[in-house]
Amino acid sequence: MKTPLFSREITYGKKDVAELESASIKVQLIYDKALFMLHSHLPDSLWDAWIGVPYSIISSLYKGNSDSGTLFQKWIQGPSGWKCIGCERHCLESTGLTPQNNRSGSGGTRGFLSHNGIRQSMVLQAVIWSMYENTVLLHPFLGDESFFDGDDLDTISAYFVPTYLSDVRLLELSKPCKEYKDHNLTIYQEWISAPD
Repeated sequence: MKTPLFSREITYGKKDVAELESASIKVQLIYDKALFMLHSHLPDSLWDAWIGVPYSIISSLYKGNSDSGTLFQKWIQGPSGWKCIGCERHCLESTGLTPQNNRSGSGGTRGFLSHNGIRQSMVLQAVIWSMYENTVLLHPFLGDESFFDGDDLDTISAYFVPTYLSDVRLLELSKPCKEYKDHNLTIYQEWISAPD
């Protein structure tokens, strides 16, 4: 016997929608800026190990190239406002399926593969948060030569959730955290309470 369960419909006011529209664009620009920097400076072996997806695919998603796939940012509304907790990337790539073994029946050889593991999303969040903390800490010495400008720092402070490759900092601050695991990599992100 199946019992239908109905969830409470959540509606957002115009103010929330306007803030999310503006914030998502700002966050996307910071993602793109950080990805470009990583791609420019990381050796291919580290890029493949940490990110695992070719830059040409990821960068086109951030630039809104709909032929490559779709980017879904994940947001949560907590006590201190809206926070971006990561993103999912769904990329259009060759699946290697032939019409004979393609279960979808479409007969095509291209399909959406999801690249939303922590290597693509959470590692980037951790890198951005680390750069943010170091920039704030060293700002008197960096002056105008910091990677993130004042607007970037304000966006990161307002909308990014503290994310680390180790739980040490969150334990020092007595902050609850959520642990994300992917193979031999663990990411720790501050846990944000939110309504059901």
